[in-house]
Amino acid sequence: MLTPSGSPRHTGAPGPGRDAAVERRAPARLAWPDVARGLAIGLVVLYHATNWTWQTGYEVGVLREVNETLRSLRMPLFFTVAGMFAAKWTTVPWSRLARGKLLFFAWVFVLWEPVSLLMRLLTGYYQVADADWGTLGHDLAWSLLVPRSELWFIWTLAVFFVIARALRRVPAPVQLVLAAAVGAWALAGWEPASLAWRGTAQFALFFLAGLHLRPLLERFAERVTWLWAVGAVAVWLGVQVAVRELGLADVPGCYLLTNIAGVPAGVTVSVLLSRVPGALGLRWLGARTLPVFVTHTSVVLALLSVLWRNGIWIPAPPSQWLPVALWAAAIAVGLALGELAPRIGARWLFAPPRWLSSSGR
Repeated sequence: MLTPSGSPRHTGAPGPGRDAAVERRAPARLAWPDVARGLAIGLVVLYHATNWTWQTGYEVGVLREVNETLRSLRMPLFFTVAGMFAAKWTTVPWSRLARGKLLFFAWVFVLWEPVSLLMRLLTGYYQVADADWGTLGHDLAWSLLVPRSELWFIWTLAVFFVIARALRRVPAPVQLVLAAAVGAWALAGWEPASLAWRGTAQFALFFLAGLHLRPLLERFAERVTWLWAVGAVAVWLGVQVAVRELGLADVPGCYLLTNIAGVPAGVTVSVLLSRVPGALGLRWLGARTLPVFVTHTSVVLALLSVLWRNGIWIPAPPSQWLPVALWAAAIAVGLALGELAPRIGARWLFAPPRWLSSSGR
C-alpha cells in the first residue's frame, strides 16, 4: 500500500521503536486549552441562562452577581486560547483562508442565526418591542453586517482571522498596542448597534495576544502551581473590586486591566483543572464547543417558554438553581446533537458540506 507521497506504507504491527518515533513527530495535544475552552463555554451558557431566567421574572440575583464578576474572565480567556491556534491561518493565501476558516464561520452563522432569532420570536424573547415577522425579516436581511443574536461570537471570530491575516506584516508589538487602545475605549461603555461590533473592538487584543504570545503562555502554564493560581485569581479579583468600588469601569483602560488580569487567572485555573482526573468532562466539552454554543439559547428559551406558558412558578430561593438546571440541559442537548449529527448524515449542521469546502481547491 502506498502513502500519498508514493512511498511504501508499513503494514505490519509497529514495534516500540516505531511507536517512539511517531510519538516524537506528533507531540501530545495540550490539555489545558481544551479545559479553558470548556470552562469559557460553560460560563457563557450559564450567563445566558441566568439572564433569560431573570427576564422571565424569576429571582436569580446571586447568579447575576456571580456572572457579572466572571464577565472579565470568560471571553478574554476564550479568545486568547482561540488566538493561540490561529498562527497557520495568518500565512496562507487569502483564497485558502476563505475556503477554510471563513467559509466555516459563514456557514455556521448563516445556518444558525435564523434559528436563534426565530426561536426568540416564537417564545416571546426577541428583546425588541412589538417584534413581528417583519422585524425578523429585517434583522435577517442585515445579519451579516449587524448580527443580532449570541452568534455574534462566530462573526467576531471570522473578523479576527481576517484582521490577523491582514496585519501579518505589522510588528506584533504595534498590533497589540493598537488593539489595546481600541479595547480600552470599547470596554469603557461603548454600546453600538450590534454586540458583534462591540465584541470585535473589546476582544481583538486577546485574540492577537494568544496569536503572538503563545510561547509565553505555554511557558507560564508549564510553571503553574496552586500558589500561582491563588495569586493570579487574587490579583484578578483585586483589580476587579478596585475598579468597581472606585467607579472606574467607564474610565478608558481601567476595565481593560480587569480583563487582562482575567487571562492568567483563567489559565492557571484551567491548568490545575487539567491535572484533575475528574475534569476530563470539561476537556471533552472544550473540544466540542460549537454545537453547544449555537444551540444553547434555543434550548434555554424553549424550556423557559414551557414554564412561563404553563404558569409554573419557582419562588426564591429555589429559583436561584433554575439557571443551573437550564445550563445542564442546554449543554447536554448541544453535546448530544453534536455527536448525533454526523451519524445520521447531518454533519452539515455544524460544518459546510465537503463538496462546498473543497470546490475551490
